[in-house]
Amino acid sequence: MSTAYDPGAVEPNWFARWERADLFRARPDSGKPHYSIAVPPPNVTGELHMGHAVNASLQDLWARYRRMTGHEVLWLPGTDHAAIATQNVIERQLAQEGTTKEELGREAFEARVQAWYREVGSVIISQFKELGSSLDYSRLRFTMDDAYVRAVRTAFVHYFDKGMVYRGPRIVNWCPRCLSAISDLEVEWQDHEDQLYRIRYQVEGTDESVVIATVRPETMLGDTGVAVHPEDERYRHLIGRHAILPLVGRRLPIVGDASVERGFGTGALKVTPGHDPLDYEIGERHGLDRIDMLHPDGRLNTPFAPAYNGLSGLEARERIVGELKALGQLAGVEAYMHQVGHCDRCHNVLEPLVSEQWWLRMEELARRSLEASERGEVRWHPARFERTYLDWLRGIRDWCVSRQLWLGHRIPVYTCGEGHIFASVDEPERCPRCGDATLTQDPDVLDTWFSSALWPFATLGWPDPTDDLRAFYPTSLNSTDRQIINLWVTRMIFSGLEFMDGVPFQDVMIHATIQAPDGRRMSKSLGTGVNPREIIQRYGADALRIWASQVALSSQDVRWDESRVEGFRRFANKLWNATRLIRNGLGPTPVPPPDPDADLALMDRWVLSRLQATVDAVTEGIEGYSLGSAVGALYDFAWHDLCDWYLESAKSRLRDADPAARSVSLHVLDTLCRLLHPFMPFVTEELWHLLPGERDFLVRAPWPRGDARLRKPDVETTVERLQAIVEEVRSCRKRVKAPGRGGWLAFDDAVDRDLAPLVAELAGVEVVAELRGTGVALASASARVAFPAVKANGAGRDKERRELMAELDRANSKLANADFLARAPEAVVEKQRSRQAELEAALSRLEA
Repeated sequence: MSTAYDPGAVEPNWFARWERADLFRARPDSGKPHYSIAVPPPNVTGELHMGHAVNASLQDLWARYRRMTGHEVLWLPGTDHAAIATQNVIERQLAQEGTTKEELGREAFEARVQAWYREVGSVIISQFKELGSSLDYSRLRFTMDDAYVRAVRTAFVHYFDKGMVYRGPRIVNWCPRCLSAISDLEVEWQDHEDQLYRIRYQVEGTDESVVIATVRPETMLGDTGVAVHPEDERYRHLIGRHAILPLVGRRLPIVGDASVERGFGTGALKVTPGHDPLDYEIGERHGLDRIDMLHPDGRLNTPFAPAYNGLSGLEARERIVGELKALGQLAGVEAYMHQVGHCDRCHNVLEPLVSEQWWLRMEELARRSLEASERGEVRWHPARFERTYLDWLRGIRDWCVSRQLWLGHRIPVYTCGEGHIFASVDEPERCPRCGDATLTQDPDVLDTWFSSALWPFATLGWPDPTDDLRAFYPTSLNSTDRQIINLWVTRMIFSGLEFMDGVPFQDVMIHATIQAPDGRRMSKSLGTGVNPREIIQRYGADALRIWASQVALSSQDVRWDESRVEGFRRFANKLWNATRLIRNGLGPTPVPPPDPDADLALMDRWVLSRLQATVDAVTEGIEGYSLGSAVGALYDFAWHDLCDWYLESAKSRLRDADPAARSVSLHVLDTLCRLLHPFMPFVTEELWHLLPGERDFLVRAPWPRGDARLRKPDVETTVERLQAIVEEVRSCRKRVKAPGRGGWLAFDDAVDRDLAPLVAELAGVEVVAELRGTGVALASASARVAFPAVKANGAGRDKERRELMAELDRANSKLANADFLARAPEAVVEKQRSRQAELEAALSRLEA
């Protein structure tokens, strides 16, 4: 073995060997218990980002762990066509080339998209492999492959035939850039510093006026009413009268509606039903007219007010404000900060717009989902995220499932020449009602989330009753980010209930969001993104994976800290060197496993006991979705228990070919590789295969089981005492700046004297019956230690003494303060007393 671990030389070779051995192919006819995960399909818009890397690490951890615990595992890979996002990417490319999709034509555009899918899809799969993802690549799915398209059409036709989908005008979030409706859940809210304009609307037949406040005065052209709270004393007398719209002269009914916020602006609300969701609802309740005052590209559509027709919103605003001011109807202007919705794909400002769209009725689907939750059919980890899911379901509205794009699943609704409308899974040749062959298909495509809502069962072959569907549905785990709980997780749940009569997964694991180091979101456009491929090249996939496992289920979002990944790279190197040490001591002959009932040495019994504690902690951590505690247990055992203590104590025994030391070392390392494998598959596979004996692959090796016979609490207590003595001797040596080894230790207690050989080995001192001179008394044992004389460093010693005395004075002052003793928590007071004792002991050692 080389003197240092090189992940770049190890990781690619092992993935190639795993693929050749076909380790990750799932067999539906296996007699093992089945476990399945459908990978959240990455958008085919570019390379995997850090969020994908984190999530893939977690899913692979579970897939490998379940294989080792005796399950038949299907971890199914795939990608999503991401209609809006992908279309935006392609359109930006075309713009750089000086053309547009319209100039290119639909057929050429679709060919370009297909080439993009092939190119980016292959990059994504290669990145999964770099991470060590043990996906069943033989089952790769794509949301635009032929079988998946058929599943999407089947789902839509099912809803259509049940009367659950309908087409109608409703107000939507409209993107003037994408020329498509955008989901409420995909709105990117940004703070805008604008101005709040106060405008006088004359009350008809009176000298009175009502003042409204608006950020967008240009939208007044679409006003069809004024609303006030029915209990607002300022305006109650006006309800039932009419106001006159400035510049246009339209009569506006003044209505009372409890949704009006009396504290906002003037308490009087201009009602523009065609341009605001709340106004739309007020208009519906009070029968107000609706004026669609915007073109799809965001320009004003006001033929009734030709002076503004065709202008952009900002152009119209400037003209309208100037005219209102000239007429004396502008009552005031003030600075105003508010949030404005943007398209999360192209980042343009969204416009509320009434549009003819396809809608899915949600009442029944939401009810079934809530009932499944009440029955506990889906478990959430952490449990608090179930509240996000439940709250959205309880306030859910019908889902706008149509989008006005060139890219995506075309809505399978057709109209014949006689006006009959029908839906069909297969491409129809004629109308099923009248036989007319003049058919026109609806031009819209489905929301991408409609197709991805079918992912857990459509990927398994639904609507056909396939072996995979019977064997692996429902899936076992869904792991994702909280930001798409309602965009995706909730929709998969109600889709599974509707089409499979059962929830699509048993557990939902929500991982933390990885932020940039300054707390901003990771974004390539913002320059805050971190490419996981570059991190893998620097530190190896194992280091990135185990870091992700440690932090991903944190209670808060996690800021990127590359030094922590680097720390796990050092951890891999520590394992490498521990393996070198053990291999050098094993020799060529086979080594039997340790006998739990044998009379083993103290440190052998101790490390086996600590190993069993680690097996229990790691297993409980994985099963309990407490991956950080599992990583902590592995790290502490490997670095401290095994390397710092056991191997340090066993070096000489390994050199002398001690059979027990050989047997215990090999067993511990073998078990540690198994425990670490789901977290760090590459380095553990390499190290495990460097050990003697016939070896298959770790993913096929059984997961370590707990063995109560090896737990020795009394042995652990004894070694804790040993460690305290050794650490104190080392601390004394450091204090007096003595050489790294040498010195004398005398025990006064016969019990501690039994530890003498180990103390001598680990602390680098000679244990003697009696010291010459007084030596330094230890706090951890009834013993004294002395070191060879060293040249005194008077100035350094004086400075250290002054620092210790100053800190001791502060501690004494606190403990002499009656208020501190009375008010501080008991734990704080006790900690201060312990520190006082430590400082006094340190001063004593310094004087000695």
